[in-house]
Amino acid sequence: MKRYLLLLLLPFTAHIAAAEEPFNGLITRLDGSGIKATIKVKDSDKQTRSDSKGRFGLTDLKADDILYIIVKRDTTTIALEGRRSIHIVLAEEGDILKSEESEELMNFGFGYVKRRESLDYSSGISGDRLRATGCSDLQRAIMMCYPGLRYINGELCLMTQNSINSSSGVLVLCDGVESRLELINIHDVKNVEIIKGSNMYGFRGVNGVILITTLSATDVLQNKK
Repeated sequence: MKRYLLLLLLPFTAHIAAAEEPFNGLITRLDGSGIKATIKVKDSDKQTRSDSKGRFGLTDLKADDILYIIVKRDTTTIALEGRRSIHIVLAEEGDILKSEESEELMNFGFGYVKRRESLDYSSGISGDRLRATGCSDLQRAIMMCYPGLRYINGELCLMTQNSINSSSGVLVLCDGVESRLELINIHDVKNVEIIKGSNMYGFRGVNGVILITTLSATDVLQNKK
């Protein structure tokens, strides 16, 4: 019986492990100075920003994903081609001088991202990605796709966030209105954006913000085509 249960749990465990796999990146000039950039994943709502040293982190990337590196008005396209980390060296003109996997970046694990938690950090998850987890519960689906979230003392919290008030729970906004995850149907979700420590949303936003955008009537019609 125990062996049978283990076989049933293996796919679920493997899915969580895959979702928690960190992808660390570094974008620099030839002299080693960091480049601030926006990094987007093609055909996905997932995106983030590099810090002043050029460091960025993402989770749950696929081997065949393509990254858009946006520096000011210039966009560079890079295919991951199975790489589990990436060090990108750009010329002043924006041309790629080097793009290779870095064992050093892989060794940082999630600790690489933790060093940046004083900065605002955004990670986007599409509604399709959430529904692909097989969960009917939105909160559980988000937690599977974003391992930095934990349910602690009745509140959904971002790991390593230092609360400055009595509550450490994240602020949840659905289409701009404060809400609760259990009130939102996962099938109505277009995308979810998770922001760490943002003061853009007032005092409540310092512990993190979950921004949920629901499908519009136009989105629903397009999905049916």
